[in-house]
Order: sequence, then structure tokens, then C-alpha cells
Amino acid sequence: MNGQNDLLIISSTEPPQTPPQAPRTAYPAPGTEYPFSIGDIAYATARLLGPDWYAEAGHWGTTASLWGPYVASFTFLIDIEGDLCMTYDRSEADGWPQTPQLPRGFQEFTAGVFNPHACVTDGLDQLAAQHAAAVRAITGH
Repeated sequence: MNGQNDLLIISSTEPPQTPPQAPRTAYPAPGTEYPFSIGDIAYATARLLGPDWYAEAGHWGTTASLWGPYVASFTFLIDIEGDLCMTYDRSEADGWPQTPQLPRGFQEFTAGVFNPHACVTDGLDQLAAQHAAAVRAITGH
């Protein structure tokens, strides 16, 4: 620098990096990449738990509510790490066990439970059965 102009200009002859573009026809058809939604998991779980249980999908099927013969209800959602979570609030009126014996693979966190090994390839029936077992453990029934 000569003291008159302290501006440093850097130039590059290489173009900026851009992500590869897939042809438009390479996108999966709707419903083929993920054959079921979070709402579908909640509906299937409610069916397994019995006639006193109900489910409702949230916006776009990305969350779902599950409730039964208790004050507390459950919410299915995907957390920021991609885990399928089931959150719930305890109510003293429900009389649930303080330390439920969760099914294999499930872990507790502050808002509920999740199974870090669950994935869409497990299939709807298996995911619903796992979550029904978790609900039974949490509620003690």
C-alpha cells in the first residue's frame, strides 16, 4: 500500500460455486417420498390404543394430537434433529406412574419421549405400535 489509498481489491477469475441443479423431472411425485405423515402415525396409534382414544392431524400433517380418557394429551412432532417426538404434560389427576418403563429404544426428554432410531422405513404399523406401547407405559395402562 502506498498510503494514499488503503483499499484492497481482491478479484477472482473463478465463478462462484453453485449447487448442482437436478432436472425438474427428477423430483419425486407427491406422496412417494414419504408415504405417510405424522398425522397418520397418530391416527394409527389411536386405533391401536382403543375406542377411547382419538387423534387429529395438525397443519399439513406435520404435527398431530392424541388424546384419550385422561386430562393430559400427547403431541407428535419432529424436532430440529429430525427425531419423531411425543410430547405431553402430566396432570396429577391422571395418576400416571412417575417413572414409566418405556419400550426399548425410547428415551425421555424434558417435554416427553422420543425414539432416536425410528425412521420412515420402519413403516406406519411398526411406528404406531411403538408409540402405542410408549403411551401405555406413560399412562400405566
